[in-house]
Amino acid sequence: MKTTRSSRGLSIGFLTFLLVLGGVGYRVGRAAQDAILESRSGSISQFSLDPTAPGFRAFTEPTPTALVVHTAVAPTGGAELVGVTLLASADGDAGGTVVTIPRTFVDPEGSGRPLSEIFASEGLDPLTTELRRTFAIGFTDVVVLDASSWTTLMQADLPLDLSLRDDLVVERPGEGEDRVLLAAGTRAFDLLEVARIAAHRNPGEPALAVALRHQQVWQSWISRTAASVDRPDLFLVELGFVDLIGSLASGEVSYRVVPSTTVVATDPADTTYVAKSSEIADLIAKIVPFPEPAEAGARPEVLLLDATFGVVDTGPAIEAIVRAGGRVTILGNTEAGSVAPSDVQVHDEAASVVANQIAEAFGLGSARSVPLVDATAPITVVIGADFAVAE
Repeated sequence: MKTTRSSRGLSIGFLTFLLVLGGVGYRVGRAAQDAILESRSGSISQFSLDPTAPGFRAFTEPTPTALVVHTAVAPTGGAELVGVTLLASADGDAGGTVVTIPRTFVDPEGSGRPLSEIFASEGLDPLTTELRRTFAIGFTDVVVLDASSWTTLMQADLPLDLSLRDDLVVERPGEGEDRVLLAAGTRAFDLLEVARIAAHRNPGEPALAVALRHQQVWQSWISRTAASVDRPDLFLVELGFVDLIGSLASGEVSYRVVPSTTVVATDPADTTYVAKSSEIADLIAKIVPFPEPAEAGARPEVLLLDATFGVVDTGPAIEAIVRAGGRVTILGNTEAGSVAPSDVQVHDEAASVVANQIAEAFGLGSARSVPLVDATAPITVVIGADFAVAE
């Protein structure tokens, strides 16, 4: 029987600033301890309690992710985009990854426009759609945080120790020198100061510099929370995004900047960061082993069967499947008495492109066509003792 743990509504008063859109918003069920996916986030809702048994099957559920959209009050009023952060859990209590995305990030295979321009002209939904296409995944939660709400979220951990690399300044035309709002240095920053760090852009400052300040705040806050003897009450409540933050604070966290090429502009503030699509796909395959599809019909489902019963690490296979555009929705073992080499079968012609890419990654050339009207998934992958991911 499949069991899924769903997040509850955001009913706590000081969390009402969270804007959670669409998304499933649940944490992954934890089962089959120390079984096929020891170090991977995700799922295992079981049919059987013995993951080493022949014929074992388990549903998978999406890796918890959150797209965090950082905003500030624009000079002309309303909200402007300051930066974006992608959070991905490695496991329920094993950390994860924080990916920093500058506001002027551009995906030439998408709209070809900077994220800040999309947000300013069209709003949150088109921005989210653009990033779904870029990363080829859906997001468990989409959350908008302005400076005030972000600091409210972390208020139990303030003041926060940070190393501010550059002064935060405001331009004063005709007065000779800019006014310093916040001096650079390493110290504990209070609520107002962290709010400024979260939202401020210096005159002519490249978007990556602002994004790296965001990353620094994330790192300092998560480290502070992880080091706390008593976990704040906030993290004792399972509420999707907040639960994900608690998960990150419970283990090792990797901090990354989205892979991109810098295109310098005459005004440094207009510098853009052009997506490196192949490297982004590699990154997502490593940090989101069980992705939600970016849209309906994307990422054909894969039944992954282990013919070695745990002898071979299935992690590289799952990564290769995600990189090829598929998603493992059921995993398990081959039936009793079977001795099978590695194999990729496609049961639905519509999934043949992804199936062939998986087969190629496994060094098998192409997938075998095995038409099945009532197949559990359109693609079946078998991991045998000969399994190896092609270089």
